[in-house]
Amino acid sequence: MIDAIILAGGGEGENEKKFGVSNRALLVIEGKFMIEYVIEALRDVSSIGKIVVVGLVEDFKSRIGNKVTEVVQPGRNPFESTLNGLKALKPEGKVLVVASDLPLLRGEMIEDFFLRCEKRKADFYYPIIRKETYEEKIGRGKRTFVRVKEGCFTGGNLFFMDPRVVEEKREWIAQMVENRKKPLAMAQVLGMKVILKYLLKCLRIEDVEQRVEKVLGMKGLAVITPYPEIGFDVDKVEHVDIAKSLLST
Repeated sequence: MIDAIILAGGGEGENEKKFGVSNRALLVIEGKFMIEYVIEALRDVSSIGKIVVVGLVEDFKSRIGNKVTEVVQPGRNPFESTLNGLKALKPEGKVLVVASDLPLLRGEMIEDFFLRCEKRKADFYYPIIRKETYEEKIGRGKRTFVRVKEGCFTGGNLFFMDPRVVEEKREWIAQMVENRKKPLAMAQVLGMKVILKYLLKCLRIEDVEQRVEKVLGMKGLAVITPYPEIGFDVDKVEHVDIAKSLLST
């Protein structure tokens, strides 16, 4: 079985301020908390076992505590929160880490991602979505895209990994998580060669994978998913209207 961690650390972002919620995962869209859509998607995947939510216990325990295995306190950042989730799970195999603000996520999308991961052996996997795929389905809303030789991509909001990666390369992974929406900052962590290729527009996905393996000593793979919903996190006010529109169709 695969255990799952839902990151719901929250903060004082646009949606919290606009809609008066303590955590955007608790924003109600079409009659459900956003985090409920994520929980239901995970529950629809037969290979998912335990589910731990990492967020303020006083916010989530009374609202969705009966729908998950456990709710644990968050850390100071997403990386520390992931560590807290792993401590609670004590997993025996790979773990899926997922954001809590993905109201369009569905079980079949996660299952498809797992099937694509099975095609190549690695220690961790990260979904990426083509720009044209994202814009065709989602259409609107600001999003960070990175151009490589294979096309223009944005990252997803899942991370499928062997927990040993986190334990053995904590500092490096913390840097990558911190810079996950800053392509040049991520490239800087990977080294000058990656930066030059990125700036010269000749960087390939394989180049990044190979550099990550060299730095980490473990294999990481980018997995192209046909489901842009995996990349649609509701972290801005404009995203709420988009989510409502897509959920009502």
